[in-house]
Amino acid sequence: MSLQYLHHNFTTTEKGVIGTATSIGSSVFSLIPQLETTLRVAGLCVGLAVGVVTLFSVLHDLRKKQKENNK
Repeated sequence: MSLQYLHHNFTTTEKGVIGTATSIGSSVFSLIPQLETTLRVAGLCVGLAVGVVTLFSVLHDLRKKQKENNK
């Protein structure tokens, strides 16, 4: 396989998009520890919110059944 086979004729726009995507990708990779921490905290908050809503739902259902049994 020769190097000439690997050569591509990219337009200026394509070269700009590739360069921009590479720069953004490298900056995202450098921020992975911060992103990971943010995602963990967000996941914790969502999990806690779901737990609280589930608790309220269960308590509501128990009260509803208790009222039905008292009638």
